[in-house]
Amino acid sequence: MKKLILSLLSALFLLPAAAQTNFRHLTLDQAIEQAKKENKLVFVDFYTDWCGPCRVMANTVFPQKKVGDYFNARFVCIKLNAEKEGQADAKTFQVKAYPTFLVLDTDKKVLLDIKGSMTAENFLSKIESELNPELSPEAMKKRYDAGERTPDLVNAYAFHFMEEGKESEGYRIVNEYFDSLTDAQRLAPENYFLFQRYTLSLQDPKADFLVSHRDEFDPAVRDKAREHANKLHHMGLVSYLSGFQFASGKYDAAAYGKLKQEIIDRGLDKTYPYAPLFDLIECYAKGDKAAYFALLKEKQPQMEPGDFNLVLLNFSRLFPLDTTDKALLKEAARYIRSLLPGLKPSTIMMMGQLLQSLEQS
Repeated sequence: MKKLILSLLSALFLLPAAAQTNFRHLTLDQAIEQAKKENKLVFVDFYTDWCGPCRVMANTVFPQKKVGDYFNARFVCIKLNAEKEGQADAKTFQVKAYPTFLVLDTDKKVLLDIKGSMTAENFLSKIESELNPELSPEAMKKRYDAGERTPDLVNAYAFHFMEEGKESEGYRIVNEYFDSLTDAQRLAPENYFLFQRYTLSLQDPKADFLVSHRDEFDPAVRDKAREHANKLHHMGLVSYLSGFQFASGKYDAAAYGKLKQEIIDRGLDKTYPYAPLFDLIECYAKGDKAAYFALLKEKQPQMEPGDFNLVLLNFSRLFPLDTTDKALLKEAARYIRSLLPGLKPSTIMMMGQLLQSLEQS
């Protein structure tokens, strides 16, 4: 859904240039000639003005220093608008999805073809694994079967299985490696990938180690560890705040209470406004939707915008149109209309659909 929203909205904005990755103002032929001089490959970003995932990459991936350092050292990088100056080249390379990223040698042979947006870590790993013979699936299997357990190999080999849709195999590799490490090794920067990439929920045993030791990680990754620990707890709470736990019949008061207490005991509520979220969830659990709606309006100034937008985007789940008091729905519609000028464009688009449903109920 996020990608869809971005795609629909991207035409409203210009595609900004990346700050760290050096995209040069060259034609493809000029980039090839420059690559010959610098003994590099050519990296081509085929994009369009309306492509949301293209904007995601331009805004969140290419500006990162680690991405710029990697690309600038290895490639002559160019951007080509597939519907403008790059139209002929896009046709030559049969580019039909955006973004499409090509790595070419100086004979214009395609060495790598990547489509879509992804995180910086996944993007770099994919490129490195595809271009490095030592990280081919065959080579990685041979190295792994021979007993090699370096962080780079474990990360790349597990990610290979993830991309193949074999998540259980990927997590088996990751978890066996994690179990083999001492606490000191788990806290080292080279092993932080275990948490950053492969620890996605509090139910993962690795999450308990991350949260319990978040202040003990090497200084190079300590801030990331603290941030990720908070993110995991926030993600857990979001399943209640969005109404998912209630609508799916999975709400467990004891499980919620345990999560809340962990957040408080670990001091996470000291650096993030969890208190209004607790109040809203506990109010909703009592079943009085009118009281919940009144509390939402009261707590909105205390909430992070992202949390409040989450409630709005899940409003029809929290207030089922076929069961909720009609007068309350109309009051909610008036309230949402009053909020529109201050909402993000993506949220406004979703609210338009919601308002139509609320006002017709």
